Amino acid sequence: MALPARYQYQHQRSKPLRTSNKGRPHLSGSHENESHNIVIIGAGSAGLATSYFLKEHGIEHVILERGEVGNTWDVERWDGFYLVNPNWAVRLPGFHYVGDDPEGYLSKIETINYLQNYAKHFDAPVRTGVEVDSLERKGDGYLLTLDSGQVIAARCVVVATGAFGVPKVPDFSPDITDSVIQIHSADYKNPQALVEGAVLVVGSGQSGAQVAEELHDAGRQVFLSVGNAGRRPRRYRGRDSSWWNYTMGNFDRTIENVESVNDARYGSSAHTSGARGGHNIYLRQMAKDGVTLVGPVTGGRGDTLNLRTDLLEILRAIDEYPIRWKANVDAYIEKHGMQMPPDDTIDPPGIQEWPKEESPASLNLLDAGIITIIWSTGFKYEFDWIKLPITGEHNYPNQTRGVTEYPGLYFMGLQWMFGSKSAQFIGVGEDAEYVTGHIAEKFGRA
Repeated sequence: MALPARYQYQHQRSKPLRTSNKGRPHLSGSHENESHNIVIIGAGSAGLATSYFLKEHGIEHVILERGEVGNTWDVERWDGFYLVNPNWAVRLPGFHYVGDDPEGYLSKIETINYLQNYAKHFDAPVRTGVEVDSLERKGDGYLLTLDSGQVIAARCVVVATGAFGVPKVPDFSPDITDSVIQIHSADYKNPQALVEGAVLVVGSGQSGAQVAEELHDAGRQVFLSVGNAGRRPRRYRGRDSSWWNYTMGNFDRTIENVESVNDARYGSSAHTSGARGGHNIYLRQMAKDGVTLVGPVTGGRGDTLNLRTDLLEILRAIDEYPIRWKANVDAYIEKHGMQMPPDDTIDPPGIQEWPKEESPASLNLLDAGIITIIWSTGFKYEFDWIKLPITGEHNYPNQTRGVTEYPGLYFMGLQWMFGSKSAQFIGVGEDAEYVTGHIAEKFGRA
């Protein structure tokens, strides 16, 4: 599927994406062993950026991808998904956005196309449809066992399997009545794919807030269990809020200069949207328009969920977030003598009065007509397939900017692996350059 004409990229080439194993041992259904100098697991932004720099160093390697290039974006994003950062922030190494809509936002399809065209751009050595079941250390190298049963030996392995891991749902979810369908936001595709009936979205971070908005716009009855993620304005004083965060250095924060690394890695990002050209999301306005807001879900059994009753306090904290954020921008403007237009952001009239009813302590799913629960409750890391004591708290890999204590084993693209932009298009290349520099020093020769 071709990119729209308005999306053009630096140094675009027409080389075909390598999806076959012609001239190499066949993987699917084969049990023949083979060996490589470097193996990258995952052909998303992190794996491709690493491959780009390995090619720059002239180092032989292969990328193993369980699906197609950009698989996570295809499988774990809904159809109406848009990037939250603008197009000018789409900056994988050697392949920056140079189109005529830098303030726009890539859709799901455009994001997948961008990654696939990036792989074509430098002829990334990708093998698709190859899943790694286990990784273990063997002598001075590593053995990767594939789902086909084949074993691949490698001197060096880069794990680039995604920033967030596998979907996370509450432990009590199996106790909820079978008459209600439960899915994770990673499995949600569009309103039409859901059965008729009301929908409860649990979690109001970036995904939850946008999914709830999309469902409501499609005419569905929506309940939204609100979390503690703040909201940020889409634009402020003439520029996109992402531009302000970038200009003020928020993207350059590292694990060395944040108060809490855990809060940075596992906290919810403030919600906004790149859909419809980019816009603000107001939970109170959604309530005024007909979405039923409830407090966080704390437990459940049968047809009843338990809720926190401090919804109004949570909404006040959400509304205070943009006030603090805008104050920081104002201070930055004044400090640097910038000539910017005045604040013209105005909350929709009357939304501070919503919701008007008390926050309930429970929700009966059947009485509310709720047929589907969408758990927008985040992800968890799962690296049990790596047969080494490689993880620590929250199952997060023990590493320093991608480098582990095991020679030849690296990670790439983890959330806040080194800094705020470690898992983002605008910054994953910096970590990739660092990791490949380390690889080149240690494993540059076969």
